[in-house]
Amino acid sequence: MNDIRDVKPPVYLPDWWWILWLILGLIAGSIAVYLFLRFRKNAPAPVAPPVPELPAWGKAYQQLEALRQENLPTRGLYKEFFTRVADIARLYMENRFNIHAPHMTTEEFLYYLGITGHLNETQKNSLKDFLNSCDMVKFAKYAPSLVEADNNFNLAKKLVDDTRI
Repeated sequence: MNDIRDVKPPVYLPDWWWILWLILGLIAGSIAVYLFLRFRKNAPAPVAPPVPELPAWGKAYQQLEALRQENLPTRGLYKEFFTRVADIARLYMENRFNIHAPHMTTEEFLYYLGITGHLNETQKNSLKDFLNSCDMVKFAKYAPSLVEADNNFNLAKKLVDDTRI
């Protein structure tokens, strides 16, 4: 019976021992917070889903509507109106057919369209009339009427309507 011993008495820790455990816990918690913040900074930011881009005709409609709302012809600003409506049409053609229309003269632009075959004859003639009337106001100091400004605006809109496919 020598191999059976009595239970050892409990070990009593000194009163300051719990302070040591508290300090170690605070150090471990601080390290955990530091590592979390450090690696959270390097994590990639959440990416918002891409906003679908408007098609070329949608952008042109928005720009034409914004131009209409400004009522430039009724305020006598014909040159600015005709310049902007021509720019909208040229930018539309650039986006729609990948033609660098804003950087071409009217003759170069119409010649290029004749080669590419993007437009049928009716559309080409309509575009030619539209651009020539814009050029008359922009460069020849022609003074159009409100009706001519409205007709020119409608030609631009019809060009977008006919080619928006």
